[in-house]
Amino acid sequence: MGAEEAFRAAGGWLDAYANSLYRSVKNARDGESLAARLDAADSLGSLLEFLFALDRRPRPYNKYLRWELTHHPLPGWDTAALLDAVEHIAATADVLAQRALFARVEPVARTAGHGEVLDDWGEDLLLMRPGG
Repeated sequence: MGAEEAFRAAGGWLDAYANSLYRSVKNARDGESLAARLDAADSLGSLLEFLFALDRRPRPYNKYLRWELTHHPLPGWDTAALLDAVEHIAATADVLAQRALFARVEPVARTAGHGEVLDDWGEDLLLMRPGG
């Protein structure tokens, strides 16, 4: 994937991640546990697309994700910790875990030049961050 294509794709996937994360956290707050879990699962797919786009790589099929990350880790990410977080959030939609993961993603996104995507969320970012 070329640098420009990867940058554009990453911005779109980051926005999709934030959207599903926001919806999951709101649904959990409102007692909509099924919706929270579904949105959490959606957020994780978008997050993985974002992280792989930052590395200018296509996201592998879910079946091969663990192998790909074990053999070709994403720069700056602890593979075991990332996979544990993804598995836990996918199973539970745990809001604290989602916020902790977002706290890890936000500075990576900003460093990669995608701060504007996040800033467009305005005060809604507060709900996504730890303590929100």
